[in-house]
Amino acid sequence: MLEKDQEQVTSETKNENEEPSIDQETRQSRLSRSAAKRGRTAKPADEEGSAIQRIARGVGGAFKRYGSYGFAMLKSPSRAIHQADTLRMKYAWISIVLFSVFFALGNYVQLKASKTRLLGFGIHYSFGDAFLKVAVFTLILLTLMMLTVWVLGKYMLKGNISLKEVIMKFGAVLVPVLVLSILWLVFAMLNIPYVTVILSVMMFFGLQLIAIVLFRSVQSDQEAVRGDLMYAGWVFLLIELVIIALLWGIVGEYLIPSLVPVRFG
Repeated sequence: MLEKDQEQVTSETKNENEEPSIDQETRQSRLSRSAAKRGRTAKPADEEGSAIQRIARGVGGAFKRYGSYGFAMLKSPSRAIHQADTLRMKYAWISIVLFSVFFALGNYVQLKASKTRLLGFGIHYSFGDAFLKVAVFTLILLTLMMLTVWVLGKYMLKGNISLKEVIMKFGAVLVPVLVLSILWLVFAMLNIPYVTVILSVMMFFGLQLIAIVLFRSVQSDQEAVRGDLMYAGWVFLLIELVIIALLWGIVGEYLIPSLVPVRFG
């Protein structure tokens, strides 16, 4: 009997040593959960860091690609628009939007530049009011100009040109005028109205030259000239002036005081 009791006690002791206690299991489970939690928190942090790096690389690459596109357009816009590999729809719209933004910013800075100017500078314009209205106006004007070029090129010059091609070429040739709008913003911030007036005139005529370049592109793609380039340019200018007249409420209130910064004395 004593030997059996000793064997039973020995086996129970052995089982206790072999099987972990509840406290040990709880402690091990808690440690494993903590390790898993640390792993889960570390993984999203790494993923977040890599996502930020990917976004930064993507933005840097986009700036680099658009910079090379813009530089090609600045070197020779008339030649670049005949090279299909240099034309991109997204870059064309980027140029159009950037021109609208920089032009609106320069216009707002001009409106705030001086209270001594004669036309309209007694009124205080809010940023949201002046900037947004001018940016939307510019975007609408450029869109209508592209539609006008397409209609005149297709039906007046009898050219086989699509609206997509007009948009791509318009955005490409707009790059030099975009540079003028950036310079206009810079000199508006420096409050040098004589230079801003010159740049304003150059931007206006630059938009007219865009139409002439595109009309000439339509003609050069045809075997024979079927329309008169001079009359197409006149009709384009007339339609542009009609659009400006229809939107004169914005032009007279926000653009004239900025584009014609007259001073007293």
